[in-house]
Amino acid sequence: MIDFLRLRRRFFLPVIIVSIAASPVLTAEQSQADQRQADQHQADQHQAGQLRTETPLDAPLANALQRAAASADPNAFDAAVRQALETNPEQQPAILRLAIVLRPDWAAALVGSRLAAKPDPSGPGRALTQRAVPATTAGVAPIPAPDTEAPPEPAAAPAAKAPSNPAFTGSVDFGGILRTGNTENAGVKGQLKLGYKPDRWEHKGKAEASYLRSEAETLEQRAVLEYEVNYEITDRLFAFGLANYTDDRFSGFDFETLSSAGLGVRLFEGDPVTWEVTAGPSLRYAEFSDSDESETAPGARFTNDVSWQVSENALLANETEVLWDRERVTLENDASVKLRIVEKLSGKLSLNTRYRSNVPEDTKSTDTTTRASIVYDF
Repeated sequence: MIDFLRLRRRFFLPVIIVSIAASPVLTAEQSQADQRQADQHQADQHQAGQLRTETPLDAPLANALQRAAASADPNAFDAAVRQALETNPEQQPAILRLAIVLRPDWAAALVGSRLAAKPDPSGPGRALTQRAVPATTAGVAPIPAPDTEAPPEPAAAPAAKAPSNPAFTGSVDFGGILRTGNTENAGVKGQLKLGYKPDRWEHKGKAEASYLRSEAETLEQRAVLEYEVNYEITDRLFAFGLANYTDDRFSGFDFETLSSAGLGVRLFEGDPVTWEVTAGPSLRYAEFSDSDESETAPGARFTNDVSWQVSENALLANETEVLWDRERVTLENDASVKLRIVEKLSGKLSLNTRYRSNVPEDTKSTDTTTRASIVYDF
C-alpha cells in the first residue's frame, strides 16, 4: 500500500502541476480566437449593411452596360463603364459589380487600376477602398481593395494647342496645259501661292505665268500678280481687300488692274467641306493693245470657293469669280482634283474656263484650259 501511494505521487503530481500551469495560456489563446471571430462577424455585418444601403442600378444604365459588353469591343465597354461612373457616382459599387459580372476579363484591370484605387473621399465610392467588391456570380472572384488610398497623381501640364492654320503656308504648281479658244496649242504653266496668318489678319499672294510657243512664234503669254488681305471679324465673317494685275497678250488689252474690297462669309469650315463666298465693289482699269485708249470701270466682284476633302489623299475644289462692270462681264471658273502622291507632293488635274463679254473683234470671248501638273505644298 505504501508503495502504491509513493508511485501515485511520483507520476500524477507532475501532471497536475503542468496542467495547472498551462491553463492560463490556453484560456488566453481561446479568448483571442473568440475576439477575432467576433471582429470578423462585426465586419461582415458592417459590409452587409453597406451593401443594403447602396443605390440599386437603374434598368436603362444596366441595359447600356450589357449592350457594351455584347459588342465584343473592349474599348467600347471601357468607355461605357467610365461614362456610367462619371454620370452616376451614387451607383458606383453596383456599376462595378455588374461590369465584373458581364466581362470579368475586361473589368478586372479597369476596376483595379483606375476606378477602385482613387475614389472621392466624400462620395459613395469611398466604400470601395474599405472592402472588396463582391461578385454576384459563381466563378468570379472578388477584387480586394488596396489597404491605403493611392496618392493623387500630379496634374499634367496642359498640352500646347497647335494652331489650326500654320503661320506660313504655300504651294508651287507646275505642269503642262492644253488651250482651246483664241489659241489651240500646248504649253506650260507655273503658279506660286503664299499665305501668312499670324492672328486675325491673313495675307495671301499669288503669281502665275503661262507660255506657248510654236515655230519660233509666241502664241500665248499671260502673267498674273495678285495680293489679298483678310481680317476676321468673327469666326465666320471677314473683311477683305484685293489688288490684281493681269497681262494677257490675247485678251485685247496690254494689261488690266483690278481693286476690290468687301465682306466674306465662311458658310462651312472644317472636315470634309469648306465653303467660302465674298462680295464687294470693284474698280477695273485697262489699256487697249491696239490703241492708246484706256477704260476705267467701277463694278462689283463676287467669288464662290468650295473644297471637299473626299479622303485623306483626295481633294476636289471649285473656284468661281464673277466681275461685273458697265463695260463687260468676266466669269472665270477653275475645277480641279488633287491626289496626294507622298506627304507634300501631289498630282493635280484642272479645267479652267474664262469668259469675257465685249472683247475686240479678233478675240474669242471664251478660253478653255486643261492642265495636268505637280504640286508641292509647304
